[in-house]
Amino acid sequence: MSIAILETVKMQAGFELEFDKIIINELKRQGHEPVLFLPENSTLDADLGVPIEYMAGGSIVNYENIGRLTKYWRMLQREFRRIKWFNAAYAKAKNGEVDAIILTTATYRYLRSLRKSKLKNSPVPVIFIFLGVTPKEKPRFLREVRECAKFENIKLKITSLRNDFLDEHNSNLKIITPPVVTPATLPVKSEQKDKKFIKIGFFGHYRKGEKDIDGILCAFVKAKLGEKARLIVQIAPTSDEDAIELNKIMRKYAQEPAISFITGKLLGAKWYAALQSVDVIFLPYTATRYLYNWSAIYFTAIGFHKPVLVTSVLNPEILAGYDIGMEVDLQDMDVFKRQLSEFVYSYREKLPIYERELKRANKDFGHTEFIRKLLG
Repeated sequence: MSIAILETVKMQAGFELEFDKIIINELKRQGHEPVLFLPENSTLDADLGVPIEYMAGGSIVNYENIGRLTKYWRMLQREFRRIKWFNAAYAKAKNGEVDAIILTTATYRYLRSLRKSKLKNSPVPVIFIFLGVTPKEKPRFLREVRECAKFENIKLKITSLRNDFLDEHNSNLKIITPPVVTPATLPVKSEQKDKKFIKIGFFGHYRKGEKDIDGILCAFVKAKLGEKARLIVQIAPTSDEDAIELNKIMRKYAQEPAISFITGKLLGAKWYAALQSVDVIFLPYTATRYLYNWSAIYFTAIGFHKPVLVTSVLNPEILAGYDIGMEVDLQDMDVFKRQLSEFVYSYREKLPIYERELKRANKDFGHTEFIRKLLG
Protein backbone atom coordinates (compact mmCIF):
# COMPACT_ATOMS: atom_id res chain seq x y z
CA MET A 1 0.00 0.00 0.00
CA SER A 2 0.98 3.61 -0.47
CA ILE A 3 0.94 5.05 3.05
CA ALA A 4 1.48 8.73 3.86
CA ILE A 5 2.96 9.95 7.14
CA LEU A 6 1.52 13.42 7.73
CA GLU A 7 3.95 15.26 10.03
CA THR A 8 2.88 18.61 11.47
CA VAL A 9 5.45 19.32 14.22
CA LYS A 10 8.96 20.71 13.94
CA MET A 11 11.18 17.88 12.72
CA GLN A 12 14.45 18.25 14.60
CA ALA A 13 16.72 15.37 15.57
CA GLY A 14 14.78 13.91 18.48
CA PHE A 15 11.97 11.56 19.35
CA GLU A 16 9.47 12.68 16.69
CA LEU A 17 12.01 12.13 13.93
CA GLU A 18 13.10 8.77 15.37
CA PHE A 19 9.48 7.63 15.72
CA ASP A 20 8.78 8.50 12.10
CA LYS A 21 11.91 6.59 11.07
CA ILE A 22 10.71 3.50 12.92
CA ILE A 23 7.35 3.59 11.16
CA ILE A 24 8.76 4.39 7.72
CA ASN A 25 11.51 1.76 7.84
CA GLU A 26 9.16 -0.98 9.03
CA LEU A 27 6.52 -0.07 6.44
CA LYS A 28 9.17 -0.41 3.73
CA ARG A 29 10.40 -3.69 5.20
CA GLN A 30 6.86 -5.05 5.03
CA GLY A 31 6.51 -4.08 1.37
CA HIS A 32 4.54 -0.84 1.67
CA GLU A 33 5.41 2.40 -0.09
CA PRO A 34 5.60 5.22 2.48
CA VAL A 35 5.58 8.87 1.53
CA LEU A 36 6.03 11.88 3.80
CA PHE A 37 3.46 14.68 3.78
CA LEU A 38 5.04 17.88 5.14
CA PRO A 39 3.68 21.42 5.52
CA GLU A 40 5.05 23.75 2.86
CA ASN A 41 8.45 25.38 3.49
CA SER A 42 9.39 22.66 6.01
CA THR A 43 12.81 21.06 6.30
CA LEU A 44 14.10 17.86 7.90
CA ASP A 45 17.22 17.26 9.99
CA ALA A 46 17.65 13.86 8.32
CA ASP A 47 16.88 12.08 5.08
CA LEU A 48 14.13 9.55 5.80
CA GLY A 49 14.62 7.92 2.41
CA VAL A 50 11.08 8.48 1.14
CA PRO A 51 9.41 10.87 -1.31
CA ILE A 52 8.20 14.14 0.22
CA GLU A 53 5.05 15.96 -0.80
CA TYR A 54 4.27 19.40 0.60
CA MET A 55 0.89 20.43 1.98
CA ALA A 56 -0.44 23.92 1.27
CA GLY A 57 -1.50 25.98 4.28
CA GLY A 58 1.63 27.55 5.67
CA SER A 59 4.79 26.36 7.41
CA ILE A 60 5.08 24.56 10.76
CA VAL A 61 4.49 26.79 13.79
CA ASN A 62 7.34 26.83 16.31
CA TYR A 63 6.73 27.11 20.08
CA GLU A 64 10.37 27.46 21.18
CA ASN A 65 11.59 30.45 23.25
CA ILE A 66 8.36 32.45 23.26
CA GLY A 67 6.20 34.07 25.95
CA ARG A 68 2.77 32.95 27.14
CA LEU A 69 0.74 35.40 25.05
CA THR A 70 2.75 34.65 21.92
CA LYS A 71 2.33 30.92 22.57
CA TYR A 72 -1.46 31.30 22.80
CA TRP A 73 -1.52 33.12 19.47
CA ARG A 74 0.66 30.50 17.86
CA MET A 75 -1.60 27.72 19.19
CA LEU A 76 -4.48 29.34 17.31
CA GLN A 77 -2.28 29.79 14.26
CA ARG A 78 -1.20 26.15 14.39
CA GLU A 79 -4.80 24.92 14.56
CA PHE A 80 -5.81 27.13 11.64
CA ARG A 81 -2.90 25.83 9.56
CA ARG A 82 -3.50 22.23 10.64
CA ILE A 83 -7.00 22.40 9.16
CA LYS A 84 -5.49 23.54 5.85
CA TRP A 85 -2.89 20.74 5.91
CA PHE A 86 -5.67 18.24 6.59
CA ASN A 87 -7.64 19.61 3.65
CA ALA A 88 -4.58 19.23 1.39
CA ALA A 89 -4.10 15.64 2.55
CA TYR A 90 -7.80 14.95 1.89
CA ALA A 91 -7.41 16.15 -1.70
CA LYS A 92 -4.58 13.67 -2.26
CA ALA A 93 -6.58 10.84 -0.72
CA LYS A 94 -9.62 11.71 -2.83
CA ASN A 95 -7.43 11.66 -5.94
CA GLY A 96 -6.35 8.10 -5.09
CA GLU A 97 -2.73 9.04 -4.43
CA VAL A 98 -2.49 7.13 -1.12
CA ASP A 99 -4.18 4.14 0.51
CA ALA A 100 -3.83 5.35 4.11
CA ILE A 101 -2.61 8.35 6.13
CA ILE A 102 -0.84 8.20 9.51
CA LEU A 103 -0.35 11.06 11.99
CA THR A 104 2.33 9.92 14.38
CA THR A 105 2.18 12.15 17.50
CA ALA A 106 -1.38 13.42 17.76
CA THR A 107 -3.28 15.08 20.63
CA TYR A 108 -6.98 15.70 21.17
CA ARG A 109 -6.47 19.08 19.43
CA TYR A 110 -5.78 17.19 16.20
CA LEU A 111 -9.27 15.69 16.36
CA ARG A 112 -10.78 19.12 16.91
CA SER A 113 -8.97 20.31 13.78
CA LEU A 114 -10.04 17.16 11.96
CA ARG A 115 -13.72 17.89 12.57
CA LYS A 116 -13.29 21.31 10.97
CA SER A 117 -11.56 19.84 7.92
CA LYS A 118 -12.52 17.74 4.90
CA LEU A 119 -10.22 14.95 6.06
CA LYS A 120 -12.92 13.66 8.43
CA ASN A 121 -14.64 12.25 5.34
CA SER A 122 -11.47 10.66 3.95
CA PRO A 123 -12.06 7.80 1.49
CA VAL A 124 -9.00 6.01 2.98
CA PRO A 125 -8.12 5.16 6.60
CA VAL A 126 -6.62 8.04 8.59
CA ILE A 127 -4.74 6.69 11.62
CA PHE A 128 -4.01 9.00 14.56
CA ILE A 129 -1.34 7.82 17.03
CA PHE A 130 -1.60 9.18 20.58
CA LEU A 131 1.43 8.66 22.83
CA GLY A 132 -0.74 8.21 25.91
CA VAL A 133 -3.58 10.08 27.59
CA THR A 134 -3.29 11.46 31.13
CA PRO A 135 -6.30 11.80 33.49
CA LYS A 136 -6.17 15.58 33.00
CA GLU A 137 -6.41 15.22 29.22
CA LYS A 138 -8.92 12.36 29.26
CA PRO A 139 -12.24 14.31 29.40
CA ARG A 140 -11.27 16.53 26.45
CA PHE A 141 -9.84 13.56 24.58
CA LEU A 142 -13.01 11.49 25.04
CA ARG A 143 -15.21 14.39 23.97
CA GLU A 144 -13.33 14.53 20.66
CA VAL A 145 -13.29 10.73 20.31
CA ARG A 146 -17.08 10.60 20.61
CA GLU A 147 -17.50 13.41 18.12
CA CYS A 148 -15.33 11.50 15.64
CA ALA A 149 -17.08 8.14 16.12
CA LYS A 150 -19.36 8.82 13.15
CA PHE A 151 -16.43 9.17 10.74
CA GLU A 152 -15.91 5.65 9.43
CA ASN A 153 -12.31 5.94 8.23
CA ILE A 154 -10.90 7.77 11.26
CA LYS A 155 -8.86 5.28 13.32
CA LEU A 156 -7.54 6.27 16.76
CA LYS A 157 -4.62 4.31 18.23
CA ILE A 158 -3.31 5.01 21.75
CA THR A 159 0.19 3.64 22.32
CA SER A 160 0.11 2.58 25.96
CA LEU A 161 0.91 -0.22 28.39
CA ARG A 162 -2.42 0.20 30.19
CA ASN A 163 -6.06 0.51 29.18
CA ASP A 164 -8.00 3.33 30.82
CA PHE A 165 -10.76 3.16 28.22
CA LEU A 166 -12.45 -0.16 28.93
CA ASP A 167 -15.83 1.57 29.29
CA GLU A 168 -15.52 3.18 25.88
CA HIS A 169 -17.30 1.13 23.23
CA ASN A 170 -15.96 2.94 20.19
CA SER A 171 -14.82 0.58 17.45
CA ASN A 172 -12.43 3.24 16.09
CA LEU A 173 -10.47 3.51 19.37
CA LYS A 174 -7.76 0.92 20.06
CA ILE A 175 -4.91 0.51 22.56
CA ILE A 176 -1.66 -0.79 21.06
CA THR A 177 1.71 -1.36 22.74
CA PRO A 178 4.54 1.04 21.82
CA PRO A 179 7.64 -0.03 19.88
CA VAL A 180 11.21 -0.22 21.08
CA VAL A 181 13.34 2.65 19.81
CA THR A 182 16.59 1.75 18.07
CA PRO A 183 18.11 3.06 14.84
CA ALA A 184 18.23 0.49 12.07
CA THR A 185 21.74 1.59 11.09
CA LEU A 186 23.36 0.90 14.47
CA PRO A 187 23.88 -2.69 15.63
CA VAL A 188 23.45 -3.55 19.30
CA LYS A 189 26.82 -4.29 20.89
CA SER A 190 27.28 -7.40 22.97
CA GLU A 191 28.14 -6.98 26.63
CA GLN A 192 31.85 -7.01 27.51
CA LYS A 193 31.83 -9.03 30.72
CA ASP A 194 35.50 -8.34 31.53
CA LYS A 195 34.99 -4.60 32.03
CA LYS A 196 36.46 -3.21 35.22
CA PHE A 197 33.62 -0.77 35.82
CA ILE A 198 29.87 -0.92 35.34
CA LYS A 199 28.99 2.29 33.51
CA ILE A 200 25.62 3.74 34.51
CA GLY A 201 24.26 6.40 32.16
CA PHE A 202 21.86 9.10 33.31
CA PHE A 203 20.56 10.90 30.18
CA GLY A 204 17.86 13.35 29.26
CA HIS A 205 16.64 16.89 29.76
CA TYR A 206 16.54 18.31 33.27
CA ARG A 207 13.32 19.90 34.50
CA LYS A 208 13.20 21.24 38.02
CA GLY A 209 11.09 19.04 40.28
CA GLU A 210 11.33 15.93 38.07
CA LYS A 211 14.81 14.67 38.98
CA ASP A 212 16.77 15.25 42.20
CA ILE A 213 20.20 15.21 40.56
CA ASP A 214 22.04 16.51 43.61
CA GLY A 215 20.45 13.89 45.87
CA ILE A 216 21.19 11.11 43.39
CA LEU A 217 24.85 12.08 43.02
CA CYS A 218 25.23 12.42 46.81
CA ALA A 219 23.78 8.91 47.30
CA PHE A 220 26.11 7.50 44.65
CA VAL A 221 29.15 9.02 46.38
CA LYS A 222 28.02 7.77 49.82
CA ALA A 223 27.51 4.26 48.42
CA LYS A 224 31.28 4.16 47.74
CA LEU A 225 30.95 2.29 44.46
CA GLY A 226 33.99 3.87 42.82
CA GLU A 227 35.84 0.57 42.51
CA LYS A 228 32.94 -1.09 40.71
CA ALA A 229 30.86 1.56 38.96
CA ARG A 230 31.02 4.84 37.08
CA LEU A 231 28.13 7.30 36.73
CA ILE A 232 27.89 9.32 33.50
CA VAL A 233 25.43 12.23 33.76
CA GLN A 234 24.11 14.33 30.90
CA ILE A 235 23.54 17.95 31.87
CA ALA A 236 20.87 19.35 29.51
CA PRO A 237 18.80 22.11 31.16
CA THR A 238 15.46 23.25 29.72
CA SER A 239 15.60 26.82 31.11
CA ASP A 240 18.10 29.44 32.28
CA GLU A 241 17.08 28.76 35.89
CA ASP A 242 17.81 25.06 35.46
CA ALA A 243 21.17 25.86 33.86
CA ILE A 244 22.27 27.86 36.89
CA GLU A 245 21.31 25.04 39.25
CA LEU A 246 23.04 22.40 37.13
CA ASN A 247 26.26 24.40 36.91
CA LYS A 248 26.37 24.49 40.72
CA ILE A 249 25.93 20.71 40.83
CA MET A 250 28.71 20.15 38.30
CA ARG A 251 31.12 22.27 40.35
CA LYS A 252 30.14 20.43 43.54
CA TYR A 253 30.99 16.99 42.12
CA ALA A 254 33.78 17.99 39.75
CA GLN A 255 36.44 16.24 41.86
CA GLU A 256 34.59 12.92 42.17
CA PRO A 257 36.53 10.40 39.99
CA ALA A 258 33.55 8.04 39.67
CA ILE A 259 31.27 10.76 38.23
CA SER A 260 31.61 12.40 34.82
CA PHE A 261 29.39 14.90 33.03
CA ILE A 262 28.26 15.37 29.45
CA THR A 263 27.05 18.92 28.83
CA GLY A 264 24.34 19.98 26.39
CA LYS A 265 22.07 18.06 24.05
CA LEU A 266 23.05 14.78 22.44
CA LEU A 267 21.68 14.46 18.91
CA GLY A 268 21.96 11.89 16.17
CA ALA A 269 25.17 9.84 16.17
CA LYS A 270 26.39 11.43 19.43
CA TRP A 271 23.21 10.32 21.20
CA TYR A 272 23.51 6.75 19.95
CA ALA A 273 27.20 6.63 20.81
CA ALA A 274 26.47 7.81 24.36
CA LEU A 275 23.87 5.07 24.80
CA GLN A 276 26.23 2.43 23.46
CA SER A 277 29.03 3.57 25.76
CA VAL A 278 27.20 2.62 28.98
CA ASP A 279 26.12 -0.72 30.45
CA VAL A 280 23.05 0.44 32.38
CA ILE A 281 20.59 3.30 31.85
CA PHE A 282 19.26 5.14 34.90
CA LEU A 283 15.81 6.73 34.48
CA PRO A 284 15.02 8.80 37.60
CA TYR A 285 11.73 10.25 36.39
CA THR A 286 9.18 11.07 39.09
CA ALA A 287 6.44 12.93 37.15
CA THR A 288 3.16 10.96 37.39
CA ARG A 289 2.41 11.50 33.71
CA TYR A 290 4.77 8.58 33.02
CA LEU A 291 2.15 6.27 34.47
CA TYR A 292 0.14 7.06 31.33
CA ASN A 293 2.64 8.21 28.68
CA TRP A 294 5.26 5.70 27.63
CA SER A 295 8.83 6.89 28.05
CA ALA A 296 10.77 7.10 24.80
CA ILE A 297 14.11 6.82 26.57
CA TYR A 298 12.88 3.73 28.48
CA PHE A 299 11.97 2.04 25.20
CA THR A 300 15.29 3.22 23.79
CA ALA A 301 17.08 1.50 26.67
CA ILE A 302 15.19 -1.69 25.85
CA GLY A 303 15.98 -1.29 22.16
CA PHE A 304 19.67 -0.95 22.98
CA HIS A 305 19.50 -4.03 25.26
CA LYS A 306 20.50 -2.05 28.36
CA PRO A 307 19.39 -3.01 31.88
CA VAL A 308 17.67 -0.18 33.72
CA LEU A 309 17.28 1.54 37.07
CA VAL A 310 13.79 3.09 37.18
CA THR A 311 11.28 4.71 39.52
CA SER A 312 7.86 3.30 40.43
CA VAL A 313 5.96 5.79 38.23
CA LEU A 314 7.90 5.08 35.05
CA ASN A 315 5.87 2.58 33.01
CA PRO A 316 5.68 0.05 35.89
CA GLU A 317 4.21 -2.58 33.59
CA ILE A 318 7.66 -3.16 32.10
CA LEU A 319 9.43 -4.41 35.22
CA ALA A 320 6.26 -6.25 36.23
CA GLY A 321 6.57 -8.33 33.06
CA TYR A 322 10.29 -8.34 32.30
CA ASP A 323 13.23 -8.74 34.70
CA ILE A 324 15.45 -6.15 33.04
CA GLY A 325 16.61 -4.11 36.02
CA MET A 326 15.60 -2.68 39.37
CA GLU A 327 13.02 -0.24 40.68
CA VAL A 328 14.56 2.34 43.02
CA ASP A 329 13.09 4.67 45.65
CA LEU A 330 14.15 8.29 45.18
CA GLN A 331 11.95 9.53 48.01
CA ASP A 332 14.44 8.18 50.56
CA MET A 333 18.08 8.59 49.55
CA ASP A 334 19.30 6.17 52.22
CA VAL A 335 17.08 3.48 50.71
CA PHE A 336 18.23 4.46 47.23
CA LYS A 337 21.88 4.18 48.31
CA ARG A 338 21.29 0.60 49.53
CA GLN A 339 19.40 -0.30 46.35
CA LEU A 340 22.17 1.11 44.18
CA SER A 341 24.77 -0.96 46.02
CA GLU A 342 22.63 -4.08 45.73
CA PHE A 343 22.19 -3.55 42.00
CA VAL A 344 25.89 -2.95 41.33
CA TYR A 345 27.11 -5.90 43.42
CA SER A 346 24.57 -8.33 41.88
CA TYR A 347 24.87 -6.99 38.32
CA ARG A 348 27.27 -9.50 36.82
CA GLU A 349 25.47 -12.43 38.41
CA LYS A 350 22.11 -11.22 37.08
CA LEU A 351 23.38 -10.15 33.66
CA PRO A 352 22.37 -13.39 31.88
CA ILE A 353 18.82 -12.90 33.17
CA TYR A 354 18.77 -9.27 32.05
CA GLU A 355 20.05 -10.23 28.60
CA ARG A 356 17.44 -12.97 28.18
CA GLU A 357 14.60 -10.73 29.33
CA LEU A 358 15.72 -7.83 27.14
CA LYS A 359 15.62 -10.12 24.10
CA ARG A 360 12.08 -11.13 25.05
CA ALA A 361 11.02 -7.51 25.50
CA ASN A 362 12.52 -6.55 22.13
CA LYS A 363 10.50 -9.29 20.47
CA ASP A 364 7.25 -8.37 22.22
CA PHE A 365 7.67 -4.64 21.49
CA GLY A 366 9.22 -5.14 18.08
CA HIS A 367 8.51 -3.01 15.05
CA THR A 368 6.86 -5.81 13.08
CA GLU A 369 4.21 -6.31 15.74
CA PHE A 370 3.75 -2.56 16.18
CA ILE A 371 3.00 -1.93 12.49
CA ARG A 372 0.69 -4.96 12.38
CA LYS A 373 -1.39 -3.51 15.23
CA LEU A 374 -1.19 0.02 13.82
CA LEU A 375 -2.54 -0.94 10.41
CA GLY A 376 -4.88 -3.61 11.79
